[in-house]
Amino acid sequence: MAALRRIERINQVIREEVTKILDRELEFPEGALVTVTRVSASPDARHASVFFSVLGAAPGDALAILEKNVYHIQQMVNRRLRMRPVPKIRFIIDEGERRREQVERSLGALKQTGGV
Repeated sequence: MAALRRIERINQVIREEVTKILDRELEFPEGALVTVTRVSASPDARHASVFFSVLGAAPGDALAILEKNVYHIQQMVNRRLRMRPVPKIRFIIDEGERRREQVERSLGALKQTGGV
């Protein structure tokens, strides 16, 4: 139980710190909004998957920028977190967010045609 709470806390702290770093340190294409949707740390807290969504740009473009800067982002996370070892982060496009958008668009189209 304590281990589960620890992992949840690690997820929360990493999400907050990576969000701050992305807002302040990285530049994305004009009009792109990159949002960290969730973080999933491994049970041993050595790795953390950072899931993100993108509005206003191609997710692949944002992923390329994040992967190019992952070393810099990791260094900043390492300095800000007071734990050892700091989980090694990797970025993953949140497909769930894309699916939700598709469902919303489909529902909107159905409403316009009178199907719902």
